[in-house]
Amino acid sequence: MHAHGEAWSNPPQAQWGTQAVFDQGHDAERRVLKYMKDAAIHVACEQMAVKATTPMGLDVSGHIDAIVLVPEGLPLGGKWFLMDVKSIGSFGYRMMRDQQSAKPDHVKQVSIYAMSQVDDDKYESVKGVTVNELSFDGYEFGGGMVVYFAKERPTKGYGDKKKDLPKIHIEVFDVDSYEVEGYLDFFDEIQIHVNEGTIPNIPDQSDEMVWGRYDKALKRYRAIRCDSRWCYRYDVCRGSKEPSSDVLKEIL
Repeated sequence: MHAHGEAWSNPPQAQWGTQAVFDQGHDAERRVLKYMKDAAIHVACEQMAVKATTPMGLDVSGHIDAIVLVPEGLPLGGKWFLMDVKSIGSFGYRMMRDQQSAKPDHVKQVSIYAMSQVDDDKYESVKGVTVNELSFDGYEFGGGMVVYFAKERPTKGYGDKKKDLPKIHIEVFDVDSYEVEGYLDFFDEIQIHVNEGTIPNIPDQSDEMVWGRYDKALKRYRAIRCDSRWCYRYDVCRGSKEPSSDVLKEIL
């Protein structure tokens, strides 16, 4: 709907704290980078602009959080990682620690960045180089890294068995170039809808793209993001408000 020129019918409301969430994320990133520097872990290429190209030839732009170079003598020493910092609530934080794996969406994001080309005038000497092919003397590419920073005090267990967890949890993973091409198909799918003058169907209630969560009362998965709190064009999508875009009026 955005690509077809449709304005928000449901702007974000202050009570949901959308801007506060973004601010927390930026604050967590700054803190994690400072902690790494204080621990003698070299940090490079902060907020470097990158550009990926989809199978259909579309450009997808983004900014990496940073590249971290872990010195010898530390775990993972001698390797550099493309890093992204994620502030996360206590439930999600415990889930990441228990699963010992990064969230699939975070793996996709970092993997796309790793297979993107540098597109930043501040790094003219490596502009056009694929990120995972950057060279740092004495270090080899180790893959992706997601640093989870707990928003609240992270704990596990109840009563006498309750214990504090570390505030930060790190997951590293390999980057698969073949899988990245599949991740980029999503952007091509949007462009196909634009070209053909269509929009997708309303998501299925268990679709992971809209944060499917199991509802014990209903005994099924429920798409919690398919809601006016999360979807800024919910009323238009559900037909309770007339579209402002002439193109979308034709489609609907």
